[in-house]
Amino acid sequence: MNTFQGIIFAGLAGNAIIGSLVWLSNPKRRLNRYFLVTILLIAYWLLCMLALTFQSSGNLVFWTSQVSAAAGFLPLGFFILQFVILEPKITSWELCCRIRYLLLAAFFILILCQTSFFVRSTFFPSPVETIPVSEYGPGFSIFIAYFIVMVVAMGVSIRKTFRVAIGAQRVESQFLLLGWLVSFSFGLSLFMASIFLKTQETTRFLPLFSLIMNAFVAYGIATRRILSVSVVLQRLTAYALMTIYLIGLYIFTVWLFHRLFYLIVSDTFYVSHLLAALVVAFSVMPAQSWMQHVSSRLFASTRSFDLNASLKEVSQIFQEVWAEQKLLAAFSSLIIRTFKPPRVVLLKLEADGVYRQHYIFPEKDETMVLGADSGLVHLLKRDHEPFTTDTLERMRSCSPVLAARTEMKELGVSAAVGSFARQNLEVILLLCPKSTGAIYDVREQRALQLLCDQLAVALENASFYTEIQNSRIYNEILLDSLTSGIIAVDEEHNVTVLNRRAQSLTGLPEAEVVGQSIDRLPGSLARLIGTIVDAGSDVRDRDLFIPSGEDRIPIRVSGSRFHAHTGETLGALIVFNDMTMLRKMEEQIRRTDRLSSIGTLSAGMAHEIKNPLVTIKTFTELLPVQYSDEEFRQTFFDLVGQEVMRIDAIVNRLLNFSRPAKVSLKPVLLHEVIENSIQLMEQQLVKYQIRLEKDLAAERHLIEGDAEQLNQTFVNFFLNANQAMGQGGTLSVRTSVVRSSIQVDIQDTGCGMADEKCKHIFDPFFTTKEDGVGLGLSVSHGIIQEHHGAVDVESAEGRGTVFRILFPLISEKE
Repeated sequence: MNTFQGIIFAGLAGNAIIGSLVWLSNPKRRLNRYFLVTILLIAYWLLCMLALTFQSSGNLVFWTSQVSAAAGFLPLGFFILQFVILEPKITSWELCCRIRYLLLAAFFILILCQTSFFVRSTFFPSPVETIPVSEYGPGFSIFIAYFIVMVVAMGVSIRKTFRVAIGAQRVESQFLLLGWLVSFSFGLSLFMASIFLKTQETTRFLPLFSLIMNAFVAYGIATRRILSVSVVLQRLTAYALMTIYLIGLYIFTVWLFHRLFYLIVSDTFYVSHLLAALVVAFSVMPAQSWMQHVSSRLFASTRSFDLNASLKEVSQIFQEVWAEQKLLAAFSSLIIRTFKPPRVVLLKLEADGVYRQHYIFPEKDETMVLGADSGLVHLLKRDHEPFTTDTLERMRSCSPVLAARTEMKELGVSAAVGSFARQNLEVILLLCPKSTGAIYDVREQRALQLLCDQLAVALENASFYTEIQNSRIYNEILLDSLTSGIIAVDEEHNVTVLNRRAQSLTGLPEAEVVGQSIDRLPGSLARLIGTIVDAGSDVRDRDLFIPSGEDRIPIRVSGSRFHAHTGETLGALIVFNDMTMLRKMEEQIRRTDRLSSIGTLSAGMAHEIKNPLVTIKTFTELLPVQYSDEEFRQTFFDLVGQEVMRIDAIVNRLLNFSRPAKVSLKPVLLHEVIENSIQLMEQQLVKYQIRLEKDLAAERHLIEGDAEQLNQTFVNFFLNANQAMGQGGTLSVRTSVVRSSIQVDIQDTGCGMADEKCKHIFDPFFTTKEDGVGLGLSVSHGIIQEHHGAVDVESAEGRGTVFRILFPLISEKE
C-alpha cells in the first residue's frame, strides 16, 4: 500500500467515524440522518479513487471517469444539508423536488464522464508515480464549468439563507459554508501546487479535504456546546498566527545564534537549535496572549462580553446589595447589559417545590411557573449545566428532553441556566432569544453558569442576612409592639425579658427588673412563673390580679417552659393580657342581651296572653244575654278560671326568666348533679317506656356551679327529650373531658328538627310543641352562660337530637 492509498483509507475511516458520531448523537433528527447522505457521496468518491490506484493501464480510463462522475455528485451534499437546515421537517420527496435541477445536472455530468469527449487516456508517468495523469477532452471544460456554477449557486443559496435564518439555523449554515470553503480552498491549493510543481504527487492529499469539510459541518450540526463561526475563525486565526510567529522566531533565532557563535564554536548547529528551542518554549505563553489579542482585534464582533469584567461587577453587586429583590434586579440588569437578551426571567424555588417567577425584566403581566416534575427542571438538576433550545434539538430524544423543548417553546425562551446552592437547584434563569438572531454559544453559557453560581451564594447570604434582620426586629421591635405583656426568665429565676406592655401593666421599669430575680415582679406573677420553671407544668388562661395603686388589674395568663434546639431547658415564658376592658364589655353585652330579651319577651307575652283574654272577653260579652242559662254560666266560670290560671302561669314563667335567681357558684361534682336529675326523671322514663343509656366516663368532673340551677337545666333537657320521643325510645347521657372542659352529651331518638328550627331553639317563646310556651330551653341557656359554659345542638328530622354542653373544669387546688 502506497501513501496515496493510505490517505484514502484514512479519509474513508475518518468520514465513517464522523458520520456515525453525528448519527448516534440524535438518530431521530432529520438533519443528522441526511448528513449520512453526504458521507455516502464522499465515500463513493473515495472508493472510486481507491479502485483507480489498484488498476492496470487498461482500466485507468474507466475508473478515472467514475472518480470524476462521483465528484460531480459531491455538491449535492451541500444543498441537501442546506435545505434540511432551513426546513427541518422536509420530506425526502419534497427534498428531491427542490434539488431536481441539480440532480439532472449531476446525472448529466455522470453521463458526460463516461464518454471519450471527457477523458481520452489515463496513464502513470513513471513507475514511481502513485497518481495517474489523464488527458482530457473538450468535455472537461463543461465539467469545470459545472463546478463553477455549483460554487456560484452555493454562494447565492447561502446569501438567501443568511437573510431569513436566525439562531441555530444561521450558525449551522455558517459552519456548512465554512467547511466547504476551507475544504475547497485546500483542494484548490493542492491543485495549484501540482501545476506549479509540475507533478501530481501533491494531489495525493486531496482526500483529506473531505475530512476537513465534514469536521466543520459535524461540529456545526451535532455538538451540544456550539461556538459561533466568528469565534471559531478567531481561534483558528490566533493558532495560525501563533504557529507562524513561533516558526519565524525559531528560524530567526537559529540564524542569529549561528551568526553569534560561528567564530567561537566550529559546529553551531546543535547549540543554535537548542537555544532557539528554549526561546520558543519561553515565548509560547506570551505569544498565545498576543495572538489572541490580535485575532480579537481582527474579529471585533466576537468580543460580545468580558467575563472577567462581568465577574468583577457581579461580585461588587453582591457585596453591596443584600435585599433579595434588589439583588435579583441588579443581577438581571447585568445579564441584559452583558448578553443583550430582550427579557430576563428569574424563577425561585418555593416551599411547595414549585419554581415560581420572582423577577422579570421588562415587566410582564403573566407569571411563569415550572413544577417539580418539569422536564427542564429535571435536566438542569441532572446535568448541572445550561441548556438552550439549540442544545435540546441536538440531544437524543427522551421524555425529559421532549418535555423541556415543549416548555421552553411555550415560555418563549431560548436559554435556561440553573443556580445551585449546596447541590440544590434554587433559581432558574431564563433568557429570551436575542433580537439579533444570534445564539447563546458555549462561551456565553459557561459565563452564565459562573454568574448564576455566584448568584446562588449571594442569595443564600441574603437569606441569612434577612433572617438576622428579622430576628433583630422580633427581639427589638416586634416584642415591644405586642399588646400582650411578656416576661421571660432563665433557669436561675432571673428575668431576661420584660416588654413594654409588661412594664406598663406591672408599673416596673425594665432597668430595675431585667437581670434581677423574679422577686421584683408582683407576687402573683412571681409565684406563677416560679412554679412553671420548677415544676415544668404549662399554664393556660389562668385569671389573676396584679396590684395597681389602690386597685387591682384583672389579667389572663398563659405560660410554659422553652428549650434550645438541643433540648436543654432555657427558662420559662409567660404571656398575659389586661382583662379590664373585656370584663366591662362582657357586662355591657349581658345588659344588652337582657334588654333584647325583654323586647322579645314583651312581644311573646303579648301574643301568649292575648289568646286567653280574647276567650274571656267573648264570654263576658255573652254573659248578660245568656245569664239565665245555667249551663252557660257553669261553662263561663270553668273557662274563665282556666284562662286566668293560664295567664298566671305565663306571667310566673316570665318572671322566672327575666329575674332568675342569683347564681351562687361553688365547687360542684357534675356527675352527682346529673345523677340527681336522672332520679327526678326516673318515673317519667318508666311511664313512657324510655330506655336510659348512661356513660359518665369523664375522669374529672369538678366545676364551679350552682347545683340547684344546674339540676333545673338538666331536667329541662331531659323533659324536652322525653316529649320529642313520646312512647318508647332511648335517652343517652355521656360525659367526656375535652381539653380543659367537661362535655355532657344528651341524645334522644325522637323526631328531630330541621336546621332552620335549630337556629331558634334557644329563643324565648320559640317552641315546636302545641301546648309549649318556649321558655324552658331559653332559661337553661341563660343558666349555662352564667356558669361560663356553652351549649350546642345537632339535629336531623327523623334521626333525633343531641345537645352538647361544655363546662370549664377546675382543679382541686383551685
